[in-house]
Order: sequence, then structure tokens, then C-alpha cells
Amino acid sequence: MDYLTEFRGRFIGIMQWSDCHALFENLIANPAEDWYLYDTLLPMPEVTIDADNLVKSLTEIHALLKTKHQERYCGIVYVDDLKNPSFVKIFNPNNLGKVCGSSENPPIPQWLLSKTKPKDVIEKFALPMEEKGFISKFFKF
Repeated sequence: MDYLTEFRGRFIGIMQWSDCHALFENLIANPAEDWYLYDTLLPMPEVTIDADNLVKSLTEIHALLKTKHQERYCGIVYVDDLKNPSFVKIFNPNNLGKVCGSSENPPIPQWLLSKTKPKDVIEKFALPMEEKGFISKFFKF
């Protein structure tokens, strides 16, 4: 399947912290070398991430979620399949906007973990800079 189709596909929102921790624990305990880790603030990866760097990155992301997202529920991690994940979207707690998708233009996740080689989701789905202003939310120029 095409990466952009997968990105826009159906995901399960992980609401319970216990489910979020279980997902991270599973990914960290079974660090396959066929994952791409795409931090959308950095250049798109061309190759899969090695197991050691995957574990390190996931450990850091998990710690950031636990310390910066002080909610009773998770709600910022989405996965295509809880038991056999192949695509995971992780939003940065410091840049949430309206993650739930009810917004016309929801924010782009910061971290995308996938088995499929990434394509540029920023270019495809992010708002152009001129549309991000306060006034443009109320008026369409």
C-alpha cells in the first residue's frame, strides 16, 4: 500500500495510558529493523532505523509523552493495529492543536513509525504558511 494512503487510513486512537505503555513496551521489546522512524521536523528518512536507535528513540518519545502530556488519558498516539502494528502516529504534546480530526486541518504528527518507506507528509498535508495566521481562521482570502 502507498504511504500516503496508509497515513490517511483508519487508525485506533489509544486513549488509556496502560494501552499506550503496552504499545511502547511491545515495540521496544521487539525492535525489528524494518521500521522507518520519520520525525516530521527533520528530513525524511531514506532507510530503516536500526534496532538500537529504534529502542533509544522510542524510549525518549515515551518519556516525553509521560512527562509533557499530563492528562488522565493518552489520546495522542494512534496505531493501525494494536496487536500487530505497522504504522504508528505520535503527536508531540507541545504541539497538539486539535488532534481529534474534527478540525478542518488537524496538526501533523511529529513522529511516524511505519513499515512502509515514508513520503513527505508535510508537503502533502500541512497548511501553507500564509493559511496558518489568526485572521485566516475566520476569513478565507
